[in-house]
Formats: sequence, structure tokens, C-alpha cells
Amino acid sequence: MDKERNEVKNWRVIEHYYGDIVRKLFIAAGLIMAVTLPFFQNFIPEPIFLSILSILLVTFFAGTTNPRQRWTIVLDACVAAVGLAVFEYYAVTNYGSSHEWIFWTNQLISLIFLFSFYFASKTLRSMFLFGPEEDRD
Repeated sequence: MDKERNEVKNWRVIEHYYGDIVRKLFIAAGLIMAVTLPFFQNFIPEPIFLSILSILLVTFFAGTTNPRQRWTIVLDACVAAVGLAVFEYYAVTNYGSSHEWIFWTNQLISLIFLFSFYFASKTLRSMFLFGPEEDRD
């Protein structure tokens, strides 16, 4: 058990691994989405089920992020890019409307996904520079 913990700890000292930050940002985005959904449900053009599914998926990908598997970081970058695009789109379309809080909430979530995308990209770059997972031992 201690050997496994030491191995994971060693992986986290890889230069430019930011998966833990991406995980925290995803959780923050999911929390904001979950807390504000009841208040904004009447203003969301898509079915509420898609919003709940999005919260579940963001939380799922936060939970799967780890330094030993490159594919989790690739998926984190994809989720962050989609989240940034969707929430920024809705922020822009709600800008100047009478629903100012919807704009600010969407803008905040899109910024969280922007930082998530940045840190996931930095982690990916580092993982590709170091080569395949098998070569890192």
C-alpha cells in the first residue's frame, strides 16, 4: 500500500502535472452548475436532463483524472474545451439581457473551464514530451 502511494506521489512531481488543479476546477464548475440550476432552469433552452447529465459528467471526469493515464487528461481537455465553448456561448447570448445573473454565472463557469483547459493542455504537453507511460518508470 505504501509503495503505491509513493509511486503516485512520484508521478505528481512530474514537471507540469496539473491534474489535481483540473480536478478541483471541474468540481467547482459542477458545484456552481448544481447550485444555480434550480434558479435558472426556466431560462435554459435545453432539457433539464442535459444540465444534470453535464453536472454528472464533469464530476465523473474530475474523479477519473490521474497522472498515470494520459487518456484521462485528453478527456479532461476535451471536456474543458466543450464546457468553455458552451458556457461562453450562453454568456455572450445573455449579455445585455434583463437576466444579468445568468450572464455572470455562465461567464464564471466559462472562465473555470478556460483555466481547466489551460492546465489540462500544459499537462498533456508534459506527458507527450516525457513519452508513453511505460517509458516513465
